[in-house]
Amino acid sequence: MTIIFLGRVAQALLALISLRVMTAVLSPEEAGRWALLIAMISFFVLGFVNPVGMFINRRLHTWVEFGKIRHYMLYYVEYLVVVAILASVLLYAASFVYTPVPGMSLLWVIPLVGCSIVFATLNQTYTPSLNLLGYRGWFVILSVVTVLISLLASFSLVYWFTPRAELWQTGQLIGQAALAVVGGVLFFHFSEKHKEKSSDVKSLRLSMAKLMVLFGFAWPLVISVLLTWVQTQSYRFLVQEMIGLQALGLFTIGYGVSAALIASFESVISAYFVPIFYKRISSENEHEQVLAWSEYASVMLSSLLIIVGVMMAFSHEIALVLLDESFASAAQFIVWGALAELARVIVGVYALRAHAGMDTKKLIIPNMIAAISAPLFIVTFVPSWGANGVGMALALAGGCAILSNHFLLSKSFDFIMPWKKLGLSGIIMLLFIGFGVLLHGAFGMSESWSESLLRLIFIGVALLYVLYVLLRSDIKREVI
Repeated sequence: MTIIFLGRVAQALLALISLRVMTAVLSPEEAGRWALLIAMISFFVLGFVNPVGMFINRRLHTWVEFGKIRHYMLYYVEYLVVVAILASVLLYAASFVYTPVPGMSLLWVIPLVGCSIVFATLNQTYTPSLNLLGYRGWFVILSVVTVLISLLASFSLVYWFTPRAELWQTGQLIGQAALAVVGGVLFFHFSEKHKEKSSDVKSLRLSMAKLMVLFGFAWPLVISVLLTWVQTQSYRFLVQEMIGLQALGLFTIGYGVSAALIASFESVISAYFVPIFYKRISSENEHEQVLAWSEYASVMLSSLLIIVGVMMAFSHEIALVLLDESFASAAQFIVWGALAELARVIVGVYALRAHAGMDTKKLIIPNMIAAISAPLFIVTFVPSWGANGVGMALALAGGCAILSNHFLLSKSFDFIMPWKKLGLSGIIMLLFIGFGVLLHGAFGMSESWSESLLRLIFIGVALLYVLYVLLRSDIKREVI
């Protein structure tokens, strides 16, 4: 756990530094273009790649044990190339009726989307797979180096040439592609050490029966994650049309601060506890699956509530430290981002229960409700509230997703909800918010970078101590 924690902290710091650098070199309008480009990449990755990746995670240990992983990964790479070609064709066809990214040439958009589908996906497949096999040290090193090289490449390109969104994303892709190659070499090397049995050539061939198993697992996820994309990212195209690229850039950066902070914490928890979760549910024992989910939900949700409370209480200081002055007005969107990201993580935890039960069809209706509500809330609130209306809409749509997941999934699966720990975390969350209100009331809002940093260091130390006390028993139980 220590090496994962330190590695994830380093990765989180680099990600936050990247955010600071990006806001220093890109204008809010360029940040808006970058947000649209990322939304397009996410559409194809979430809809056509992510479900297959989840299936790989579900079967990884078995495939490695029986010596099948090399052949199946080759099929996976071929599939990614096909998806990249399909995405390129669709983007080209769509360009006749709609400009994918205003102000960005299609000659940039298509290669960036296609290469991201292949290389960024492979990076995010090989590196986490090393962690699933128990090579946490290599997992941490590759994760940190990916972020570092991506940052250096992006900064170099916009510094040497021009501060444009396409050059920034090209730098990100360079880092991801380079470490995808390294991660792949290491993954196949170590997977050979875990091979206990050999499979004959016939058993390695793709058959209709195998494809139907994959299809049965993946098709509900395809619908589910595409609906999630509609809920969480399609708003960028609506907002760009309604209030412009600059407003979109400011909102997505403010939201991005919350997303980066929460994703950093989520990655630390998931890197340690997700492999344990998948290993426990591989037994196919229903009671063991219920316990595995309950313990994972207890760790993730109870600690996340407290973190969101701190982000809401000190959003002004967070913005002063992490964003350039040209993005100062994005501070107001950090709170909305924290609430929307909290909902996203909660929904993701519920989804793991369906994954454990190998019945992902149950995720479709909750995601459909959220996907319908998000655009409706956007067009309702944005005309009156502007960019703040975007935050309100995403937070409310997240609330709809939580409620629908809880009530619909609880009818199909057994749950043991950690209500006691969640209640305690809720109280601690309110205490942090109350402390922030008192601090700002007594001493005012911080006006300088150094003062904001000191306040965040103080509250950060307190937060880490509270989280350590809260999670100590869970960590010790898994170590034992």
